[in-house]
Formats: sequence, structure tokens, C-alpha cells
Amino acid sequence: MKSPTTGRDRRRAATVAEIKAAARRLLVSGGTAAVGLRAVARELGLTPPALYRYFPSHEALISALIADLFDELTAALMDLQNADADVDLGARLYLLANGLRDWALAHPAEFGLLFGTAVPDQEDDCHAETPGHRAAMRFGGLFKELVAMIWHQKPFPHPADEELGPVLVEQLTAESEHFSGMPAGAIYLSLNYWTRLYGLICMEVFGQLYWVLPDAAAYFEAQLYEIGQALGLDCPVPE
Repeated sequence: MKSPTTGRDRRRAATVAEIKAAARRLLVSGGTAAVGLRAVARELGLTPPALYRYFPSHEALISALIADLFDELTAALMDLQNADADVDLGARLYLLANGLRDWALAHPAEFGLLFGTAVPDQEDDCHAETPGHRAAMRFGGLFKELVAMIWHQKPFPHPADEELGPVLVEQLTAESEHFSGMPAGAIYLSLNYWTRLYGLICMEVFGQLYWVLPDAAAYFEAQLYEIGQALGLDCPVPE
């Protein structure tokens, strides 16, 4: 994103930032349903039509907020990853996975917006061009890059194509270029592990594990250890 160069540009950028900050406050206090253009306008002492000079629709505002949140999360994970460039891939997996969990638990409303709401039609070219979608792809790229590095360092065992079936193999193969040329079976396992961690974080954030695990941290570490072992990584045994 280019920095504003004129006074008018800077004032506009400041107003946009205020609008998104107000939208985030409403999200935190009342959930996704609370983030309406009228509510944001009231929060800022503006008229609803005034907001349309900055965001043409409610969807545009939500997409901009999603983009900011994904970029905030991605930056936090990259900071963890870059804090020690010499860590091995097992340690990097732990840093990213635990960093995602920590951010989610610290920002449950924001996590709910990013990961707990329906995603628009992925076949829609207009959706693919939204700031929110592009930011989500940048976030996903962190984990795709990591799993590709793990694979190319030491390929891990994975199901053969005939075990997965032609329909699934076709879809996974189409994604191979985004995983640095990994075969369908390796992408399949990577997706399994991602949905496993993602599902666990969702259940914890939304209070669906408390009935059996008041503190799910040890369970998360045990799951990470199992995944790391399956990927052939040198991972610390859970304490």
C-alpha cells in the first residue's frame, strides 16, 4: 500500500483508519452482527451517507476490516518466525501454530470474523480481488511455505493417488504449484493437519472443549507433537 502523499490523502487515510477502528470496537463488543454502517457512523458521530465516501458498501467495510486483521495476524506470526532465523523447521511449526492459537485466544471476536463466518463464493472473480481475500491468501502462504519446506527437506510418507480417488487427486494436483510442487498425497496430509489444528483452535476459542479440558494447552501441544512426528520433524515431547 502506498503512503498518502498529499494533505488530502493523509486526511482520508486517517478517516479510513478511524472507521475501521470503530468497526473493530463494535466487533469486539457485539460480534459480527454489530458491525453495520449505521452503527459505525453513530460511533464516529457521522451520518451514514458520509461513510459511503470511504466505503461503498457494508461488504467493502467488512472486507477492509478482514484484510487488516489478517495482516495483523500474519505480521505477528512473521515476527515470531523471524525472531530467530536459525530455528529448525520443527521449532518453526511450533512457533506458527502456537502463535496462531495465542492470537485467537487473545482476540476471539476477531478470530470469529476471520475463521467463523461463511466465505463468499470462491469462484467469484470479484471476491478474489477483495482486500480481505488477498490478505487471507498472504496468511495461508505462511503455512503453505512451511509445509513445502518440510516436504523438500525430507519427504514424508503420504497416501498414493489410488487411495484418494481421481476427483480429490485432481483438485489437490491443481494446487501443487502453490505448494512448491508437492504431490497430491502430501498436500492431502498437510490439509489434514491444518484442519486438525484449525478445528482444535476453533473449538477452544468458542468454548467447545471446556466440558472436558478447562485448559486445552497441553492437548494442543500433544496434537502438535503427533503432527510433527508424522512430518518427520524433531519436536519436543509435551511437558
